[in-house]
Amino acid sequence: MKRIVQFIGSIKIAVPLLVMIAGVLAWGTIYEARFGTAAVQRFVYHAWWFQTLLAFLALNLAVAAIERYPWKRRHLPFVLAHIGIILILVGGILGSYFGVEGQLIIPQGQAVHLLETPGNVLVFHQPNPGLHAIIPTQFESQAWVHEPNATMPIVLGSRAIQVTVDRYYPDAISEEEITDRGSEENPAVHLVLEHQEQQDDVWLLSRNQERFGVGWGDAHVLFLEPGTEEQLHQLLGQTNSPMPPRGIVSLKLPGMKQPRDIPVPEELKRVLPIEGTPYHITFQEYFPDFAITDQGLVSRSAQPNNPAVSFTLSGPEGTDAYLLFALHPEFQTVHGFTHPIPAGVRYTHTAHLSFPPNSIGLVRSPAGVLMAVLTDAQTGREVINPVDIGRRYTHASLGYQFHVEAYYPRAMVTQRITNRSNEVHTEAVHLIGHEGTQTAEAWLSLRQTAELALGIEPITVEYRPGQRELPVTIKLLDFRKTDYPGTQMAASFESDVEVSDPQRGIILMRKISMNKPLRYRGYSFYQSSYVESATPTTVLSVRNDPGTPLVYAGFVIVILGVVSMFVFREPSPTVANRPNKKQSRTRSRST
Repeated sequence: MKRIVQFIGSIKIAVPLLVMIAGVLAWGTIYEARFGTAAVQRFVYHAWWFQTLLAFLALNLAVAAIERYPWKRRHLPFVLAHIGIILILVGGILGSYFGVEGQLIIPQGQAVHLLETPGNVLVFHQPNPGLHAIIPTQFESQAWVHEPNATMPIVLGSRAIQVTVDRYYPDAISEEEITDRGSEENPAVHLVLEHQEQQDDVWLLSRNQERFGVGWGDAHVLFLEPGTEEQLHQLLGQTNSPMPPRGIVSLKLPGMKQPRDIPVPEELKRVLPIEGTPYHITFQEYFPDFAITDQGLVSRSAQPNNPAVSFTLSGPEGTDAYLLFALHPEFQTVHGFTHPIPAGVRYTHTAHLSFPPNSIGLVRSPAGVLMAVLTDAQTGREVINPVDIGRRYTHASLGYQFHVEAYYPRAMVTQRITNRSNEVHTEAVHLIGHEGTQTAEAWLSLRQTAELALGIEPITVEYRPGQRELPVTIKLLDFRKTDYPGTQMAASFESDVEVSDPQRGIILMRKISMNKPLRYRGYSFYQSSYVESATPTTVLSVRNDPGTPLVYAGFVIVILGVVSMFVFREPSPTVANRPNKKQSRTRSRST
């Protein structure tokens, strides 16, 4: 009777707890359908309160098992089932708190060692000196709150900045309006492209690094703005002077009447005297595709997408350090760099002075005249001077037709961000920064950067997934995708990777496919997806769960408990007490 009371008492606690957990799981399923897996994991399954419920359930099961001590043979299924479930719950809790999971997005030929984790962060960076602050966010966990009004203090060295995120849109859409009402020079063209049944229109801005060109079919569509007549002639193909592959640095030093051109050499970090002057130059680095990352200044590729060169200029006045960009000659002036040597410097590169094959290139001359250069796959070139607004032109070799719908020398770009739904798809946040009496604001989409013009130097802000450093580096050697016959649907895809472990001095070559993950040092790398692009890109899911052995052991023990119910089953009392036929006959004779 006492045991029955104890059992009923444990039921009174366990049943409401199980009902509560079942309700949370049902709500989590609905939440995941609306806001995505990452949001439900962070807001529900990995939340402290849900883990507390699981821990309390494990404790309740342990107490229920201990109350039946000392255990007998018939208690074995009961005890094994409780121990197995407790191990499963403990393994899940350990995995939630100490486990690591995320994604690796690796273009072919590149190597990564930073894992993208489910949560997003805001990164505030001051380039000079290199200071940064990383602030975790939870906006995606509550996607229905579009006005979080979250205020966060940011400390960068001696600078104290207050940033407020007043709007968060989980499914943002950007609407852009370009007019000719700008107050400063900002050339823009509205170009309409046509080929057979296809027609597209695009806005190109010559002074915007990300908006001066696009790819359309087999054509490179560009809008460039040379700064001098010499550069204009180079773009139009009216000069025979070849440009060195790494570009030219033009210097006008004290005492010089004309600038002197110095090609960027293949051999760097060598002192080069400038003849006839007391000055010498030392080229430090050349970046075909300049970028700033957590690892410092790097080149993203060998293509001249953003050529830059760094060098030092030394003379009687001292030593100057320069970082020049071919596509952004205003960089030094905008950032307020001062130099003790009164020199005029300029960096030019073929990326700014030539068109690739199969191009539809628009050119704005220093006088403001709009022209076009059409190149074929070889060396053929057609120059249209001037381009008439609204007139249709044809690219001779490609057969593409185009016309300029509008041309604004002083374009003003107005961007409006709106939200479509509460589903997490294209996230965007709006920031308002305060430093002293200055205020700046910006919109940021996921994996994008923006500048807050505050204080003596702008602050760069990036909104991206959180990152975690892996103990190994994964390099994608080759990616293969096999489609179903007659379709573009992927039947399978796999990656050949190189695993570099600097701590152990090991380099491994492995293949990861959809059903064959790579397991190394407690991490599992799964082939989960891929990115359709010019460069094959693989997406690997990564997981390191210290609770997995406990979970597997728990399932095995539960199965053993179920099996033991049949092995150690006691006979029914009615069957055990029922007399057999021989006993019945003996009793009848005695009677």
